[in-house]
Amino acid sequence: MLKSIEKKLVEKPNKKDREVVIVFPFNTETKEIFLIQEYIHTYDRKFWKFVSGGVDKVDKDIITHAIEELAEEVSMESSVFYHLYSSERVFGNRPMHYFIAENPMIMDNPPENPDTDFITAVKWVNLAGFQEMLDKQELLWDQGTMCALQAFRKYQ
Repeated sequence: MLKSIEKKLVEKPNKKDREVVIVFPFNTETKEIFLIQEYIHTYDRKFWKFVSGGVDKVDKDIITHAIEELAEEVSMESSVFYHLYSSERVFGNRPMHYFIAENPMIMDNPPENPDTDFITAVKWVNLAGFQEMLDKQELLWDQGTMCALQAFRKYQ
């Protein structure tokens, strides 16, 4: 019995139970946030969203996951990462951890992205453009967009 419990503690988390990191690349000079449009196979459609990924390596902390997601997903790195907010598991939702990556730069030798979904477009948007995307329902109102609005507030 104890062996099976110990095994569960060190196994890779189930995909639907994993915590998630979301990274907001943010240009502090232009006051713009970086968005990606990703084709997601599960839904067979494109979505505008933030850099994100599941916490799937048991030997790494949350901020390391965020740094790696930024590198894997959009080939960027930043020397300044801020933890913005974390939510708990509530009513079946997964815990989410939100980070700001200030003034990210494109990497010379980025790691390979293991995801099967692929990015179809990217763009930097200021607060007015972000609000317009929300108004047009190009972005969904959710915890992520509310945290992104907090990121804009941080740099006003």
